[in-house]
Parts: sequence; C-alpha cells; structure tokens
Amino acid sequence: MMKMIQFLRDNMDIAKLLHEGKVSLVGVTAQEQAAIMEAFEKEIHSDTMYWK
Repeated sequence: MMKMIQFLRDNMDIAKLLHEGKVSLVGVTAQEQAAIMEAFEKEIHSDTMYWK
C-alpha cells in the first residue's frame, strides 16, 4: 500500500486520472481506494486554486 501511495505522489497525473475514474488500482479494495483518494483530494485540486 505504501508503494502505491508513493507512486501516486511521484506521478500526480496518474492520481488525477484515478480521481476522474479513467484508471483503476488493481489489487486495491474499494475502501482502500476511497482512503487513498481522500488523502490526495487536496493535492489533486491544489493546482486549480487561485487567489482572488
């Protein structure tokens, strides 16, 4: 599990595709995938935030 998280941190484009439902994590349960996506939620959307 830790290797998967490290991979996603190193490849944020894959994390974005995972969030969009365009890729899946083989061998990861639905609960584990939900937890991973929750952890990455802030990082995935941080590039779309801006100051007003």
